[in-house]
Amino acid sequence: ETLLWKRIQSKIPPHWNTTRIENRYGGGVPDVHVCAEGVSFWVELKVTKTNAINISSHQIAWNYAYCMSGGVSFYLVHPLSSPHLYLFGGVHGRELLKSGLRGVDLGSGSGLRPLWSGDNESGLVVGMLEAARGLVLSHLQGRGSRSGRESGRGSRSGRESGRESRYPWPGPGV
Repeated sequence: ETLLWKRIQSKIPPHWNTTRIENRYGGGVPDVHVCAEGVSFWVELKVTKTNAINISSHQIAWNYAYCMSGGVSFYLVHPLSSPHLYLFGGVHGRELLKSGLRGVDLGSGSGLRPLWSGDNESGLVVGMLEAARGLVLSHLQGRGSRSGRESGRGSRSGRESGRESRYPWPGPGV
C-alpha cells in the first residue's frame, strides 16, 4: 500500500491537502484523508495479488457509517498483476470483500461498477475529485427531498428513520 500511495501522491496537485494515516491498531479509519478544492474525502488503499480484496469488518463498518452520515470515502484497489486501478464508493466494502475483483462490472452490465478505473494516476486524481463532488451533491439533494440516505446514527434501517436508505445497514459484525 505504501508503493500505491507514492504512485498516486506524485500526481496529486500541491494545493490539495493530503494526510496519510498510519493506524496499526485497527478501528477501520482509512489510509488517506484528502481535502481538495472545498471537498474532503477518505481513501482506503487496497493492493491484491489475486482477485480477492482483504477488507476488515472494521473498515467495512467505518466506511459505511461515514458514507451514511453524509461523508465521502472510497476504496482504491490495485491488482498487482495489472497497472489498472479501481475506485469504489465506501458503501461497497461488503460486496468487495465477498466478490473481490471478480464481481466488478468492466462493461458487462452486471456486477459492481467502479466509479473510476484505468491506469493513469492523473485520471484517477481527477476521477476521485469528480466522484467526491458528485456524492456530496447527491447527499445534499437527497437530504433536501427527504429521499436520500439515512444519517447512519441511531436507527439501523431507513424505515425506522422515516427515510428509505439507498444501502441497507450492514449490521453488527459485518
